[in-house]
Amino acid sequence: MKIPIIYEDSHVIVCEKPVGMLVQSDRSMDVDMVNELKNYLHEKQTEKKEPYLGLIHRLDRPVGGVLVFAKTPVAAKSLCSQVSGEEGGKNPLQKMEKKYYAVVDKDLSDKLGNEAEELVDYLVKDARTNTSKITTAKDKNGKKAVLFYQVLAVYKDEKGYPITLIEVTLKTGRHHQIRAQMAGNQMPLWGDTKYNDTFIERQKQNPDMRWANVGLYSHTLVFTHPISKKRMQFDASPKDGVFKQFDL
Repeated sequence: MKIPIIYEDSHVIVCEKPVGMLVQSDRSMDVDMVNELKNYLHEKQTEKKEPYLGLIHRLDRPVGGVLVFAKTPVAAKSLCSQVSGEEGGKNPLQKMEKKYYAVVDKDLSDKLGNEAEELVDYLVKDARTNTSKITTAKDKNGKKAVLFYQVLAVYKDEKGYPITLIEVTLKTGRHHQIRAQMAGNQMPLWGDTKYNDTFIERQKQNPDMRWANVGLYSHTLVFTHPISKKRMQFDASPKDGVFKQFDL
């Protein structure tokens, strides 16, 4: 199997999503994580029935990083409630925490050493183009999007263009949130051919850059175990692409 397993027990399975792999199948019929993991679980079990695998959250195809899946309906219910930060009863579970490394296609050296900054916007999804954009708070279709970002390092990509490594902490989970919010605030991500027009033009001038994937990686995931109630943290680091320019 092409998917690295970080942790597994009878209730959850935590793994590192490879860059370029789908989380769930689509019209392309390309290899996806859900079916790969189901095949993996089927090979391990003695029963002939299809194994249960609960999809809790997603990462865009060009994005790699840490994901958790549920192996039972009970675990799935608990984990899904943590995504929204709500669970019934007198003892609500803490919200699931997600942190990302992102590479901004811009020099943000003036923000080096600063504390994390908050971005609050309203996003509206365009299903036709599968993109999201910033709208106003008055837009009835707009959904509040909140994140914090902190500048970690500034360097140059292989072509000499300035790039900035940031850490992003998501407080909401909107469609393409990090990509759309950063681009809408004049800080588009390196390699993002949906939201970074400047990079698209650069690719045309440099055909060898067509391989590029968006500079975004889910490096830390924290959640409460559905059964033991223990708070668990899992980490992974990007190893390829533009992230090779930084010491991670």
